[in-house]
Amino acid sequence: MKKYKGTAVLLLTLACLFSGACSAVSSGQNGPPEKNSGELRVLTIGTADSGGTMYPVGKAIADLIGGTDSQIKVNLSASHGSADNVRALENRTIDLGLVSGDTAYAAAHGEGEFSGAPAENLRVVAAVYPSLSNWISLSSSDLAWVHDLRGKRIGIGPQDSTTELSAKIVLDTVGITGQNSELLNCGLGSGSEDVKNGTLDAVHGFAGIPVNGMAELAAEVPCTVLKYTDEELEEILSSNSFYYRDVIPAGTYEGQDEDVATFGIKCLLCVNADMSEELVHELTSILYSGIPELKEAHGAFSSLDRNGFLCSALPIPLHPGAKRFYLEQGLIWDGDAGDVP
Repeated sequence: MKKYKGTAVLLLTLACLFSGACSAVSSGQNGPPEKNSGELRVLTIGTADSGGTMYPVGKAIADLIGGTDSQIKVNLSASHGSADNVRALENRTIDLGLVSGDTAYAAAHGEGEFSGAPAENLRVVAAVYPSLSNWISLSSSDLAWVHDLRGKRIGIGPQDSTTELSAKIVLDTVGITGQNSELLNCGLGSGSEDVKNGTLDAVHGFAGIPVNGMAELAAEVPCTVLKYTDEELEEILSSNSFYYRDVIPAGTYEGQDEDVATFGIKCLLCVNADMSEELVHELTSILYSGIPELKEAHGAFSSLDRNGFLCSALPIPLHPGAKRFYLEQGLIWDGDAGDVP
C-alpha cells in the first residue's frame, strides 16, 4: 500500500506542475495578462510566403510587440496570403492576420471567393502599408495620361493578380478594352523590360512604391508616370469602396518632378471581433508608439505616420479596442472611424 500511495503522490505532484506550466501560456481571445503576473501570452500572426512583402512586415510587427511587452510573444505563420489569413482568423487558428483591403472587403461582404460565407467577425487593428496603381511609359512615346493608352500595347500584370484586377477596373473606366487595344499579361519586372525594348507601350504595377522594375527602367531611360484625371479617379473610387485615394510623391521615380494622383488599397492588420478589447487596445498602442522602429525595419511602413493612414478610409470596421485608442489620440472622430480631424 505504501508503494501505491507514493506513486499517487508523485502523479498528483506532476499533474499540478504540468497544470501550472500550461496556465502560463494563453491565446489572444481571453484578455491580456495582468501586468507583472508572469503569464506569457503567445499570439500567432498570419503573413504570406517568405518571398513577398507580408512576411517581413509581419516579422517586424511581431518583433516590435515582443520587444515592447515581455509578456507577449508573437509567432509567424506563413500562408498563401490574405484569403488564407481571413479563414484562419475566422477559425481562430491565428490571432492576427495581414489582409489586403480588397480581400477584407470581399470577405466581410460575402463576395467573390467568400460568396455565401462572409467573414462577419473580421475587424481591423490598423492599416500598415499601401499598394498603389502605377503606370509607366517611355517619355519618347509622348503618352501622359492613362486614357492615352487606347490602341496601345499594354502590360497589365500577372494573370489573376491584384495588378491585373486593378488594371482591368481602370481600363474599363477609361474605355480601353481588348477589342480596341492589346492587353498583355506580364511580370512587373519583365513588363518594364518590355517597355524599354519597345514590345509594350506602357506597363501597370499595383504594389508598394517604388515598384522595383519600374524604378530600374526609369533609372536607365527617361520615363513618364502616367496620370489619371480627377473624374477618372472619382469614378474608380465610387465604384470600388475598398480603394482609397493617394499620391505617388514626386521623386519616387527618376525624372518624376511632380506628385501623381492615384489610388490604392491598404494592407490591414486584422483580428477576430472577439479578441479582448484591452488586448487590442494595447497592441494598437504598441504599433502607434513603434512607428519609427517599423519604418526603420522595412520600407513598406513609410506611410504609417501620414495623417489618418492607420485608421481612416478602411474597407471594414475597426475593432473596438483599436477604435478606442484612436479616439483617445484624437486620430478619429467619435461618430465615424473614417473621419480624420
